[in-house]
Amino acid sequence: MRKTVLMLTLLAVAPVFALHANPAVAQRVFVAAQGLDSNPCSFALPCRTFQHAHDIVAAGGEIDVLDPAGYGLLNITKAISIQGHGFSGISAPSGDAITVNAGASDKVNLNGLLLDGVGTGGNGILVNTGPSVNVLNSLIRNFTSDGIRMNSSNSTVSLTVSSTSILDNGGSGITIDPVGPNQIVSVGLNRVEMNHNANGLNVNNTHSTGGSIDVAMADSVAMKNIFGCVLNTNLIGPVTHVLLLRSVASNNETGVVVNGGQSTVWLAQSMLSGNFVAWTRDAVSVLYSYGDNYIDANGSNNVPPPFSAPRR
Repeated sequence: MRKTVLMLTLLAVAPVFALHANPAVAQRVFVAAQGLDSNPCSFALPCRTFQHAHDIVAAGGEIDVLDPAGYGLLNITKAISIQGHGFSGISAPSGDAITVNAGASDKVNLNGLLLDGVGTGGNGILVNTGPSVNVLNSLIRNFTSDGIRMNSSNSTVSLTVSSTSILDNGGSGITIDPVGPNQIVSVGLNRVEMNHNANGLNVNNTHSTGGSIDVAMADSVAMKNIFGCVLNTNLIGPVTHVLLLRSVASNNETGVVVNGGQSTVWLAQSMLSGNFVAWTRDAVSVLYSYGDNYIDANGSNNVPPPFSAPRR
């Protein structure tokens, strides 16, 4: 009889131990303002920080935020999605709010985050490694360096940013600066505001060789920066193409700057207005207009760039 009771007791508690023994198998975990990192990160018992939730969730899993709070700095080392719902924050008075050191096939999706460097933090999102990073519906502000900095060394790199505001950073709103040889880099920006930074969009090919960098920015705004959109390239770096479609560079010192070889910028249905200088390019760079832009009310160079017929 005693053996029977003991066996029944062990069977009853076994699922409890199994639930807590290996929480890393969870495909979805939760964080909350009143959570504890000693919890299993379930909906009923959420944990407190992004880092702890990241460390126990399965690769390719999801972190869901239950209520408004700051959830600490995060180092991402695997495929993961974060659903911040527009009210989850990271306050980063030092260091980088989110660092991506993902694997060669890891995809990272960040949605609805509020990242604040409070005037002393480094970068909002720093991408060191990882083939694919998507940032949606977020606010990134008050960092001493860049809002988003893409330094990935992967052979194929994709960065997409949409419906996001990047404000009041000491560096650039977004910097694209790959560091590997023969990389294929694709960047898509849609409904992105880059205002009150040193630069809005900064594309640099001088730390890589060969390959290509292709950037498409649509329905976006770069306002009250030093440079709205700036390209710094050289002849041994990747061939660099930037398309600005239905976008605005306004009230910057210079709206669009293109320097160095291997770089071409196209303007389509876009506006350069209220800048001290509308646009500049050096002798070895190319800046084209499709003839459907608005270049007006700038201090100087208030004329369209050379015309290029749209490709058919």
